[in-house]
Amino acid sequence: MELYTSLNVDYNNDISEWREIEHQMKCLAEAGFTHTSWMHDWDGEYLYSPSEMLYARDLLKHYGIKSHTCHGTEGGIRNKNQGESCMCTRKDFTNSNLYIREAGVDLVKNRIDFCTHIGAEVLVLHMSIPFRVFQRNQDAMEEYYRQVYCSFDKIQPYAKDAGVKIALENHVVIPAEFQQDKFDRMFDRYDESYMGMCWDSGHATISNYNNFYELLERYGNRLIATHLHDNDSIDPKNFDNESLALKADKHRTPFTGILDWKKVAYWVAKAPLDLPADFEVCLQYGTKYTSKEEEMAALAQVHGAAERFQEMVLADKEA
Repeated sequence: MELYTSLNVDYNNDISEWREIEHQMKCLAEAGFTHTSWMHDWDGEYLYSPSEMLYARDLLKHYGIKSHTCHGTEGGIRNKNQGESCMCTRKDFTNSNLYIREAGVDLVKNRIDFCTHIGAEVLVLHMSIPFRVFQRNQDAMEEYYRQVYCSFDKIQPYAKDAGVKIALENHVVIPAEFQQDKFDRMFDRYDESYMGMCWDSGHATISNYNNFYELLERYGNRLIATHLHDNDSIDPKNFDNESLALKADKHRTPFTGILDWKKVAYWVAKAPLDLPADFEVCLQYGTKYTSKEEEMAALAQVHGAAERFQEMVLADKEA
């Protein structure tokens, strides 16, 4: 029986050059991965042209790789000032400025179009929460969600017509109570035919440090995408130090850190998730390999972990 496996297409770098994208795609295929999660341009305001969508589609087809998830962008550069409103953006579906918000909706629609070209059925979005603003002003939270609802109400028919679901991802530096509030609000308003959760395991080891599996236990029935990787977590007293928290998000290969992968496999097996679950691992990230042999050896280790995890999930499904 063939074991399906999935690794992010930017496992080594996020350089937005087609030769770099194709190189990593080719290596994924040679390493035996059957699927990938498209991660390029996950941040910022870049719009894919129709020709680029066709190029990505044809590259995946050429190398025999399927993509069932894509990491979309919400606009702006979000990581520079976590927890605050993003002022350096022209496209933002949470913005109170009508034109900026509509531009943010257009950006999400652009990624939905991209999904339809490459065959991805789930679009992952961060949906950053300016929780520090909320802590200072409770009314700001309600205004924020009013804009969010306007945007996702408008996106909903477009996404459903395209056959693409939206998966909201858990964050690395947003306190657990704000994340739970986000998922509660959004899942109360939008049903499972439109919206679900993407569980990032490494983020959970940091922001849900009291219980890494809290979100799986609470929203497992809405789990439709994964970003699986391992971490060493962080001392809870350092959680408010955003620099330390982000540095702790190592994106290591599963089975090399502190997560209990038996528990993760249990929840993935129960979830309405199209297998395989996506790994999101960073191998020597940002530094190119000096040799193809070294790169393929690293990918072989990740592929072995992916097959091991897939076997665990299938065993739980049969139990």
